[in-house]
Amino acid sequence: MSEQKQGEGRGLPLPTYVSYLMYQTEQHRRALAADCIAQHGLSFAKWVALASLSRFGECSMTRLARLSAADRTTLTRSIDGLIRDGLVERGTQASDRRKVVVRLTPEGQEILGRIREDIHPINQEVCAELTHEEQTNLATYLQKILGGLITEPEWKHEVLSFGPGPVEPSWDRG
Repeated sequence: MSEQKQGEGRGLPLPTYVSYLMYQTEQHRRALAADCIAQHGLSFAKWVALASLSRFGECSMTRLARLSAADRTTLTRSIDGLIRDGLVERGTQASDRRKVVVRLTPEGQEILGRIREDIHPINQEVCAELTHEEQTNLATYLQKILGGLITEPEWKHEVLSFGPGPVEPSWDRG
């Protein structure tokens, strides 16, 4: 059987191939990042929680899970561990004391800053073979893909915006 015949049927349709490439890219980047993050005594899941709280501000657990695209059970375990470590604190919103929210502590902000310094070269390496224009285009294309996956307009805007999230009302420690 010719080599061409053996390869038939192995090709992926373009959307599937794009998804495959995105998955492979993220898995390899995640492995590099996880090693860096572990040097600071955190798991990747805990880092995602810290980075998401930094990005979106204080959040309810439901909101944090949605905005960080994290599994709720894993996120709850991560937040509980971060609270024990003094990197996150739990409290209630002043406007509705029934609503429990979490936010970074100064110690959480400090360790996140150290991790960002250490992880920056990894992020640079991920995009090293792309020109600035290609990076801009890639970001635009990924925003379009992600935007197509998120159906709720407010959630979509918050996840896709480059700026800080909305300012939440003040809260009380719980």
